[in-house]
This record gives sequence, C-alpha cells and structure tokens, in this order.
Amino acid sequence: MATTAYLAFEPSEEDAARRVAAELERNGWSVTRSSSELRVQDRIPALVQAIGEAAVFIVLTSPAALDSAWIQREVVAALNNGRPILIVQTADLPPDSWIRATLDTSTAIDLREGTESEVLTRIVERARAASGRGRVIAMLNIKGGVGKTVLAANLFAAAHLADKRSISFIDLDPQHNLTQYFLSPGERNRIRDRNHTIYSIVNPRGDTSLPVGDFGGIAVPLNRIKRGKQPNFELVAGDERLFEYTLDTRADRDKAEAFTRFRALVSALRARSDAVIIDSNPCATFLTRLAITCADHIIAPVRPEKYSLTGLNMLEQVVREVRGRPLQAGEFSVLLNGVNDRTRSGETGDADALTRTEIANAPFFGGALLPDEVPYSAVLRSAPTERIAANPINVTAMMRVGGRPAKEALTRAAASILRRAGS
Repeated sequence: MATTAYLAFEPSEEDAARRVAAELERNGWSVTRSSSELRVQDRIPALVQAIGEAAVFIVLTSPAALDSAWIQREVVAALNNGRPILIVQTADLPPDSWIRATLDTSTAIDLREGTESEVLTRIVERARAASGRGRVIAMLNIKGGVGKTVLAANLFAAAHLADKRSISFIDLDPQHNLTQYFLSPGERNRIRDRNHTIYSIVNPRGDTSLPVGDFGGIAVPLNRIKRGKQPNFELVAGDERLFEYTLDTRADRDKAEAFTRFRALVSALRARSDAVIIDSNPCATFLTRLAITCADHIIAPVRPEKYSLTGLNMLEQVVREVRGRPLQAGEFSVLLNGVNDRTRSGETGDADALTRTEIANAPFFGGALLPDEVPYSAVLRSAPTERIAANPINVTAMMRVGGRPAKEALTRAAASILRRAGS
C-alpha cells in the first residue's frame, strides 16, 4: 500500500502543489491534497481524519497561506495528530509570522533554491525520512494503578534484549516513577543539577531551560555494557517540577513553547531509535496532551478488575478530543496486565475472564485487545528501590532470576505492539 502524504496549500500555489504532488506520486506516494471538497465546515471531521492518517504533512507557505484560516486549521490538525511536518517555502516568511512562531522553520525547503528537479528530489527524500523514523508510543490510561510504568520498563527492556531494538524512554509523569525505577537517588540528583531532565526540555526560559540544540544529548544510557555496538536503551529523566504543567500555573505562551520544544525532543530521539516510549501521567492534563499529540500508537494497560472498561472509555474520549477525530483500531493497543494473580481474594480466573470478555465485546476496544497477556509475577512486583543496580537494565524482569512465563509474555507482547505500531 502506498504511503500517504497530505499536501496543504492555497489555490494561488496550485501549480507548485501540482509539481510537488506529481514528484511524490512518481516515487510511489499517495497524495491527499487540500481541496474545496474537504475545506467546508461539515467536512472538517473528514479533513482531520485525512491528516491524521497521513504519514507526513507537507505545507506550502506563501503570503496566501499565512492569511489562510484553513492552512492554520490543517497545521493544528497535523500537530494534534503528531504528524511529521515538512515546510516547503514558495515565498519569504516574515519573522513575526504565525508559521515561524508555531513550527520549526530551520529545516524548511525553499522551492526557489536550486533547480526544480533537485528541490523536488529533496522534498521526496525528506518526506521518506520523516515517515520512516522510529515509532512514538505512549503508555496511557486515565485510570491509575494499572502497572503502566513497570510494564513500560519491562516490555521495552524485553524488546531491547530479545529483539535488539533501540529504545528511548521519556518520563513525562511528574511522579517520575520510571526514572526512580531505573536510577538511584544520587544519579537522579546529578541529572537534575545539570538541568538534564524533561523539565528543562519543556521549560522555555530561565536558568533551568535547556537550549534546543542540546536536546539530543541529555538521555541517560540504561544499558551500560560496553560490548561492541549496542542498540541504544536510554531515558530522558523525569522531574517532579512538571507538576507546574498539571496545575495550570504556566502561561499559555509557556505551554505553546513547551509543545514545540517537546516535539523537537521527540524528533531527535526517534531519528536514532526504533521506538520512543512516553510514560505519561494517569490523568488528562497538558502533559497528557503532549503525549497524545506526539504518539503514533497508544498502549493502554489494564488490570483484571472492575472499572477497567470505564478507564478505557475515558481515555478514548480524551484522545478523540485532543486529536479531533476517532482513534483507529491500528493506533491503539489494550494490554491485559497482571492476569492469573493468585494473591487476589476470590477466584482470579473469573476476574481475568470477565475483564477479557468485557473488553473484547466492546465496540471499539475489542479490535485493540492484544492476544498476548502479561501474567502476575514476582519479577514484576518488587519495588525498584529495592534493587538499584550499577547497570540500570539489570533491575528489569528480563535480567532477573526466574519468572520465565512473564519474560516470555513480555517478549511476545512487546513484539506484537511494535508490529502494530509499524516499527
């Protein structure tokens, strides 16, 4: 199936758009173009859907585009759906334009520079590179207590160790449990003192703000075995100061800049990783929005217990609100976690079966429920502070003695998730 690009432009740029689309199509792409059929009020859901399903969003910037409410709406849809954005300039952009304020224009391609064939080739190459980068996967559930953080650490440690996948974690939860899971208090404090946490990424100004050019160098290696060329397994550490972005104490301008800076971090990480894993907070806040807008795929862990489906329904509503469109089944995975837990009171098999059946029969979630389940296991249960290691990956289940069924389940589930995410 051809990879799809969405091409946004104004009618005054029809000729340039036609040439760009023709070059993409000649190279095997399917191109959805801005059109009067989509740009009508009652077709906005279809427009957002088309943008959300595109592998890359290409916008032709011109004086007409700068004045276009439809171009703004299409760019917002691309941002809210985490689409890679490629800017093609057909005219100079004023320094104070909304495009410069909203998007990273440093990598824009100027259609007027070089021969036409060279520029069109560069557009195709950049579009191909953007669509082929590592997948961004958000671990999300509005309901807490589902084992999200421990599952994230161990699922993708399994992918790294068993399948040699390169993994980058972002700890976007103010509780920063993922960071505490892997790193000792002393190392966490040193990272914070260097302003190398996620807070220094999203914080746009002040002494604790990190220059954008340094974003690619702040991830902490979590597998420190020096043995040939290893795929990366790394973490952008969390920080409790992120609570500023959950309590709504930051100005709208700060949030807008945080959004742009977070996208820059994700872009830097996905360029070198098979998957970027965002561990987000279990509620609907600005930080949740950051995770949703950047994610190619969402994993919702659930435990076999009452109200599991309620949490999933809440999550689907939040994602729909942020993206402006319904989730598609291929963008979402539900992973049953902690099955066969004999420590629970009552008959655990009933709880497992009831939860599984309830989700499987739900209109939307049934198609997203993974066949691979993660069983309850002691290797996933003990508190991370009990087993801080010199090599952080050693705290994961895959590196511990015993727990073979859990390890095998983690490996299968991780492989299934990465396939569904397109990695």
